[in-house]
Amino acid sequence: MPDSHNPIATTVIYEDDHVRVWNQVVPEGGEIPKHKHENDYFLLNITGDGPMDVTIHDEQPTAADKTFSFSPKPREALFVPGGQLETAVNLGNEFRAILVEFKEPSANKEPSAG
Repeated sequence: MPDSHNPIATTVIYEDDHVRVWNQVVPEGGEIPKHKHENDYFLLNITGDGPMDVTIHDEQPTAADKTFSFSPKPREALFVPGGQLETAVNLGNEFRAILVEFKEPSANKEPSAG
């Protein structure tokens, strides 16, 4: 079922049957509104070294959210598994990144019950 949260990054710059590529720009002091990463993705950090306060929101109303500090390193790529509902605040200088989101589920994931 489609998600009603915000997009996972600023702008889609390429898309085909397998991937969706996003440009992400978060200004100094900028906030990334609540969004859900349904799919696995690679995050390629271009500029900005944070820190960014990232909050992972539990979708169960009785569970506690988890916040951590992320200090991206320019020219570093990270693999991030999908499934996270999150928000973030950029406490550092302007952050720019490219996200390469896989459109198909990982072969390593269990199918969800439902």
